Amino acid sequence: MISYRENLRVKSYETDINANLKIYSFMNYAQEIAGLHADSLGFGYDSLIKESVVWVLSRIHVKFIRLPKWGDDISVETWHKGSDRLFGFRDFEVLDNSGEQMILATSSWLIINTTSRRLQRLDNIMGEGSLGYNPRNAIKEAAERLVSPAEMEYTGKRVVAFSDVDINRHTNNAKYIEWALDWIDKDLVTKMKVTDMFINFNAESRLGEEVEFYRAMEVGNGNCGDDRGKCSVFIEGKRETTSIFQAKLKYTT
Repeated sequence: MISYRENLRVKSYETDINANLKIYSFMNYAQEIAGLHADSLGFGYDSLIKESVVWVLSRIHVKFIRLPKWGDDISVETWHKGSDRLFGFRDFEVLDNSGEQMILATSSWLIINTTSRRLQRLDNIMGEGSLGYNPRNAIKEAAERLVSPAEMEYTGKRVVAFSDVDINRHTNNAKYIEWALDWIDKDLVTKMKVTDMFINFNAESRLGEEVEFYRAMEVGNGNCGDDRGKCSVFIEGKRETTSIFQAKLKYTT
């Protein structure tokens, strides 16, 4: 199976106050169909857990061309693009019911041992010769390694709750972007239109652990609706000195 596609209708609980798809709802779509496609190719969760290893998302870049709205019929497609020694690469495309692109994404995944939590090489699992390999690019450049701004303000903290944790017993990747949005000023987050989302998942957080949040805003010349404008918000979650995740959202208003 060279790619995997699902046709979906956007649910009310997947949308925000403007009836647009929440950007972390896309993250839920992505992890679900990635798992289903990997299962069909023989390197999904059920196959790997027998060897005490699992996939974890490391980096992702999502480009939002236009957000689906409540009730829209969309298709979500994914395919894998091979690997280097550590990263497995997977892209995504969301289309509306007329075939127009709405969301594009590229992601980088790692495999870790469930006991030691150490990274595993992908040579024998992924690669150009592996089943289902597809060199097609939704976004050509791999998701980037983020560097935190030098000056960031402390915004608050939270404790990882039961509702945040998934089958791998750590915070689910979609939760991090949900948390990040909660630390953006309400007057901005309700009107901002995210054009690009970059996330690095740097370390695990687990039930009962405390995560501290830091934020930096960037506004270039012109307003955020102007092509010359450059507006972004950077959110980092940390456990003491350890970076748990970094998220950069580029947006217009």
